[in-house]
Order: sequence, then structure tokens, then C-alpha cells
Amino acid sequence: MKKIFKNILVPIDGSPASMRALDLALEFAMRDGAKITLMHVIIPPPNLTSKQAIDELKKSGETILEAAESRCKCFGLITKKILKIAEWNQSSVASEIYDEVVRGRYDLAILGSRGYSGERGILMGSVTISLAISLPCTIIIVR
Repeated sequence: MKKIFKNILVPIDGSPASMRALDLALEFAMRDGAKITLMHVIIPPPNLTSKQAIDELKKSGETILEAAESRCKCFGLITKKILKIAEWNQSSVASEIYDEVVRGRYDLAILGSRGYSGERGILMGSVTISLAISLPCTIIIVR
């Protein structure tokens, strides 16, 4: 059987939708032997300048990635983790994910429909919408 997807990126923010995206990635990995890369992007708000506050955001991101990695290990899968901290006035979550897809030559990105920053009742968040129209690889959006 030909492998359909070999290299999968799963942006994770710890939201239920992003964890369901990870579950789907696990299915592909188990079926096709695909590699999974987990990515968490932090863009500190402009008013957050103290090193301690930024370190707390970084620690939170590491915790989210570790929880997702632990889920993968339950299936015997080893994943790559990327924690990206970007400047609020120079980047966006969507552009950081886009850049990683291009750099890493992923053939699939699996996204949660909206993360923790999304409002209730909205079907898709702004990051997901932006990536849905711009990513150069196959994408799956999970609700």
C-alpha cells in the first residue's frame, strides 16, 4: 500500500479541537507510518515585556507540547516538537505555521477548527481560515 502522507504538521494549542486534530494525525501515522511534528506558537502581547512573564508563556507552551507528545507515545510514536516564540509586531501564528510548512516540506497539516482564542459559536478561527486559504499542502480541519 502506498503511503498517502509521510510528514504531518499538527499545530497544538491545547484546545479540544487541536487535540482532536492530533488524534486524526495519530490515525494517519499508525496507518501510513507518517511522521508527526507538533508545533506551538507563542506571540507575547506587546504589554508583556518581563522575562518572567515570557518564561511563563514558554513553560505553558512546553507543557502543551509535552501533553501532546505523551499522547503520541501511548501509540509508540516518537514526535518532533517545535516551540516558536515570535515578536507580536513582526509575525502571526498563521505566518509562523505557514513558514514551518514550507521549511519542513510537510505534505499534510491537520488543524483544529478554532483554538482557545476563538469565540464560542464561531465555526473557524482566524488562524485556521488564514491557513486554509494559503497553505501549500493538503490540510484537514477538525472540529
